[in-house]
Amino acid sequence: MVSKVYIIDDDDISIYLTSLVLEEAGFANEICTYSSADDALADLSLTGPPPLPDVILLDLNMPVKNGWDFLDVLRPYEEALKGKLDVFILTSSIAVSDKEQSLDYPLVRGFLHKPLDEASLAYINRARKGHP
Repeated sequence: MVSKVYIIDDDDISIYLTSLVLEEAGFANEICTYSSADDALADLSLTGPPPLPDVILLDLNMPVKNGWDFLDVLRPYEEALKGKLDVFILTSSIAVSDKEQSLDYPLVRGFLHKPLDEASLAYINRARKGHP
């Protein structure tokens, strides 16, 4: 079980379904949901308290600031966040280029397709232990 998960997605139904899967699996003590990357960044304390989330489930296609923009904001902090924070792309995108682009971000530990399911949670657990 992880302490805290952020779900960042502009689709309320996806947030609801993802939260439901996480809750039913007892995956996290705390689930924080955000409908925009900016809202999540406002709560994400990169330099001190409150504690960082263990896992971020990040949608790519969002208005204003998309998932790539969110990851770009984290770039200067990658070294400090490595091993403390794992980002998993959770998207409906089937573009191979998106999966390839995710490899350019060291904090991204995996690329998952919506909807989140038990197999995805098992993958997240393996990836966090270094066995994707």
